[in-house]
Amino acid sequence: MLGNHSLSGLMKWLTHEEWREPFSEVLDLHLGPACEDYEMGFEDIAEVIGHHAAMALWGCAFEDFLTRAIEPDGRNIVEDYLKRRGWKESTGNRRYMEALRNSCMSLYEVSEIVPGQSFLARDLLGGGEPIRVSEHSATKSLKVWDKIGARIVEVSGKNILAGGLLPFRPSAATLLMDDLKAARTQAGASSAS
Repeated sequence: MLGNHSLSGLMKWLTHEEWREPFSEVLDLHLGPACEDYEMGFEDIAEVIGHHAAMALWGCAFEDFLTRAIEPDGRNIVEDYLKRRGWKESTGNRRYMEALRNSCMSLYEVSEIVPGQSFLARDLLGGGEPIRVSEHSATKSLKVWDKIGARIVEVSGKNILAGGLLPFRPSAATLLMDDLKAARTQAGASSAS
């Protein structure tokens, strides 16, 4: 992620009673099946896959939660936080939170890496032309043709990575794309009948 965008205030807001249970449900949607399959809790995941990887998974679930409207009234945690505490945040942080609110995770193919500066990302699910992503730290470990699950958001005219980034093996990326294509085909067939 480029810049000093902090979500610490928003993470603290997550501890408010009205947001704890809805976030717990989203976290369970993301990690519950794996935890059930391996008979472990989220706390145990870090012991198996490492703390950094476990926090990346938590971050992806958190970013997903930031995009959701929570029933029964359709409230969103980003909107609620910015309405009540947005005055405490820098303009850059507010813009970053708003961009995350409207973001979608996708699968990207990496190319044209400039270490410490940027890379091109081609959206393998949404299509379109590759976009230049301003990024410092990830460019030092990414390799050309890597596949990553990520949210790319535009803030102040620059495309940046959100915090949650998941590396995909080529075979896993192919499997994901095939499964999504099959799901779209099935959904199309169901709506046509």
